[in-house]
Amino acid sequence: MNDWRVRIGHRTGFTLLETLIVISLLGIALAIAFPSYARYASTQRARAVAHLLASDLGVAQQEAITRRVDVTVTFSSEDAACPGKAASYWLGDAATVIKRVCFPPDVAWGTWPLGPVVFTPSGRTEAGAALAVQSTRTGEPFALSVEAETGVVVDATR
Repeated sequence: MNDWRVRIGHRTGFTLLETLIVISLLGIALAIAFPSYARYASTQRARAVAHLLASDLGVAQQEAITRRVDVTVTFSSEDAACPGKAASYWLGDAATVIKRVCFPPDVAWGTWPLGPVVFTPSGRTEAGAALAVQSTRTGEPFALSVEAETGVVVDATR
């Protein structure tokens, strides 16, 4: 027996009781932290959707100018083309859908215009629009708007 720990009766490792106590403490810490993280993640997903919507409104405006046709951005609170009939929006001209965006399950519209936003070939809109995307877990809204006449997109979420 050359191992000095065995000679003096010292054992290495953890006992079953020590292991169970550490696992229990980790479980309690996770149970406390997870709801906060879920709310934070939902709020960040809503913020990301609002930024994407602002960007896509700018894309729709540029597409209208480039294609020299009206480009429409249409909003839906329940889209059958999206998983779980999630909220969505899509942009396109009379012939094609350029892009469709389905919201994550915990993100919904706070407010959206009654009708679509139409960008003319000059990049302008006849009517403005006020939009808000919100987390369904926290209810925190992220607002943006399209100015009437000019078609300027204002992202108030920054």
